[in-house]
Amino acid sequence: MTTINATLAHIPPPIPNLSDVAAELRADRVTDGRCPHCATQLYETVRKGILRKKKTQPLSIAGHVVRGQCVRCLNGDDDAAAVALAAIAEPTAGDSLPAAMATPILSSPVMQLDTQYIGNFNNYGERHGEGELVWSNEDRYKGTFWNGVREGEGTLNFADGSEYVGNWKDNKMHGQGTRRFPNGNVYTGNYREGKRSGNGRCYYANGDMYVGEWGNDQMSGFGRYYYNNGQCFEGFFWEGKRSGMGKYQLTDGRVDIYRYESDSRIGEGVRW
Repeated sequence: MTTINATLAHIPPPIPNLSDVAAELRADRVTDGRCPHCATQLYETVRKGILRKKKTQPLSIAGHVVRGQCVRCLNGDDDAAAVALAAIAEPTAGDSLPAAMATPILSSPVMQLDTQYIGNFNNYGERHGEGELVWSNEDRYKGTFWNGVREGEGTLNFADGSEYVGNWKDNKMHGQGTRRFPNGNVYTGNYREGKRSGNGRCYYANGDMYVGEWGNDQMSGFGRYYYNNGQCFEGFFWEGKRSGMGKYQLTDGRVDIYRYESDSRIGEGVRW
């Protein structure tokens, strides 16, 4: 028995699989809210509110971390740390980190963001001030940024030849602007969170024109629609269709007054 024990004592322990060790290390770092490759702290867990609930939120450290994204790995200083940071979702109010952090995707930094930026930054490394942003599909924005998002005045030229010139808020068309569509239509007026909303004027490629109220990117409210044959409708619209009372003026001067529902006349009307 003594001989057997002595023999077992001299048997070396199994050599751990380096890939498994590296994977376990990365997983531990992600659990702690750190970059899985360089261990830079990216997220922190704090307690907020009256109930002191835990909330995971991204960090911003000048020159090192931008909203939970590792600047060092993003710039490709460490070839092994080419993580798809652009895929990381915003943290939720739960205790765990975003799922995208748990399964990093290896790719080149250029493929991660699909953008190129030339312009000013703030102290946290976020786009701020005047700049130009170009996407891989050749869409191009030139204008003002505020803390990493398009905000203020700017022009977005789309790869299909269309464009938007006007105001932005939180990366969306918001405020006064002019949008030239690929089909030739041109809209000038108010936007709200990326959609036509409020008063605006649209020139259609076929020669028609609408002037009036918009909602949820469609004609909604009171407006006047001028047809390319010289006739005109004045009345109310709902979700892009005539709805309610309206006046239709013919080219010979006669006027029809009808009630409309889903663009169709309902009941009897009056003509004079």
